[in-house]
Amino acid sequence: MMTDLASTTPQSLGRDPMVGLRLARVDGFEPAIALGQDELPAYLRRFTMLFADDATMRRGGIGRVTRAVNAQGEAVALKQLILPTRDEFDDDAAHEALVAKFKAAFREEYECHRALSGLKGFPRLYGWGEVDGVPAIVMEWVEGETLARLRSRLAVDDAGRLSPLVAARLGRDLFDLLCRMSLVGEGFVHRDISPANIMVRTARLPLDRQLAEGTFDLCLIDFGSAVAGTGGKASFTERYATLRRATVAYAPPEMLTDDIPDLRALRMSPAIDVYAAASTVYELIAGVAPYEAAPSTSGTSGSRKKTRDIASPYRLKMDTRPDYPIGAHAPGCDLTQLLRREPDVALAAAEQAQQLGLEPDSEELRDALAFVDAQLFDVVMACLSSHQKDRPEPAAVEAALSAFCDHYAQNVGRSLRGEPLTPCPMDASGRAVRRALMVGATVVCGVVWAVVVVSAALLASGARVTATLGSLVWSGSLPGIIAALALALPGIAGVAAGALARDRRSGFLQGVLALSACEVPVLVVAACSVFSQRAVMGGLVAALVATYTLTWFLLAMGFAFELPVSAPRRTKAQMATPLAGGAAAARTFGGPVEVSSDSISTTKEA
Repeated sequence: MMTDLASTTPQSLGRDPMVGLRLARVDGFEPAIALGQDELPAYLRRFTMLFADDATMRRGGIGRVTRAVNAQGEAVALKQLILPTRDEFDDDAAHEALVAKFKAAFREEYECHRALSGLKGFPRLYGWGEVDGVPAIVMEWVEGETLARLRSRLAVDDAGRLSPLVAARLGRDLFDLLCRMSLVGEGFVHRDISPANIMVRTARLPLDRQLAEGTFDLCLIDFGSAVAGTGGKASFTERYATLRRATVAYAPPEMLTDDIPDLRALRMSPAIDVYAAASTVYELIAGVAPYEAAPSTSGTSGSRKKTRDIASPYRLKMDTRPDYPIGAHAPGCDLTQLLRREPDVALAAAEQAQQLGLEPDSEELRDALAFVDAQLFDVVMACLSSHQKDRPEPAAVEAALSAFCDHYAQNVGRSLRGEPLTPCPMDASGRAVRRALMVGATVVCGVVWAVVVVSAALLASGARVTATLGSLVWSGSLPGIIAALALALPGIAGVAAGALARDRRSGFLQGVLALSACEVPVLVVAACSVFSQRAVMGGLVAALVATYTLTWFLLAMGFAFELPVSAPRRTKAQMATPLAGGAAAARTFGGPVEVSSDSISTTKEA
């Protein structure tokens, strides 16, 4: 568990980093990893004597997190249990029992975190001990900020909405963390995913670089509500729900009540994290959490009302669906200003807009972007079902979000032209099967192609041939390497041209053109040649036809794998119509597109 802290560290204040720090001696320290006897002394020296900066102290679940440094100057996070206060009506035995329960719950949080600390995307755990008689956890200090703090700076409009493409990339990387949790033991469920518990690390790669590269170094924190697999023990949240719950705005209905059957089984399902993670992505898209604007009985948005202020959030989430998210590219938006803060979206739209002669603020372009964004909204809404069985698996959501990000630029062009979009199916198993079939077929075709080339080259090697091209006549023995190159080069050229294309459709067309362009000269030379053995000539012609067919089949499979099936298509009324003003669009899109430094600056948490 970690929280992001304001830039109030000694270094940021320009004073001696060791001045004003509290000495925190960690007694009874237990390393979180197995160590040899020769390694243990040095490890204990690193983490048993710490200097804590109380100015950085923040609440985190049932503990307080403080930044501390050791004698070597290494920064760590020291989390200490917050002991319950004694009620005036409690006797000594009752209070001691309550303290024991808090300590047991804190130890359970440590054990859960310990199982995940070796995975990328989770804070590293160093050990357990006591500070002044209070249980404490020593862990990695995560440099960065939470999504809760970064959202306003990443927003592209005054409503606090992110670019749908950036929101999808953050969601993709968040669901990737959920997939990793399922790999440990019988799997883990975090059960309190929210923007405040998701950090973007900035120590290894600055935020602006992560934005430019389209991948984010996320870190999931705060494991006080986590539980391990279907056979895990009840967590602190489950046993003492009145003391701590999941964050209401993002939690699924089953985390907001104690009155439904099979509650224990429901609260150990990964579907809890799917709902909470999707609620987080919803907020990035729409600027508000799913139920921040309470739906009215007519189905339209009602007055803005915080979820936590509603009498029964459980009944609200069970009885009503959240409003369909309204993204940044909604009607009425200032598209020109938005695209200046969405460099990747602007680049995706620029080429198509220039080809169609669209103005940068045209409704056609805005509608095309909104139509593509709706794919993302549909994925998020599918995760917000009130019933667990209707929510997709984390891997399926991650696959759908990856497809949305990968095909975004291509789909903008498809949307403008009224063509079917490349879909974002939430069927990870079906996608894996299709990919496996394609890989298997590719391997088989490749092996057969290689056998045909080698066999035909061996057959033709040393054969007597006379080639006549106009006045040019050549006669002699055909080298086997020449026969192999004549058979192989057209296929190699076709595959290379297809691989260099920007999408599968262009790859298929370019690949077939390159294949045919190289095959025709070979056929012309073969037609002008006379072999001493007719069988050799027949074998070479058959090999040429076979290699051409196999290469064409490989290119066709690559195209078919990405072919939209039952994909959405904009209607004719929605299609872009070429307008005057292509030069203006080119000037607008062609200029430098930058993200304001104010929007991507990040406070380094030291």
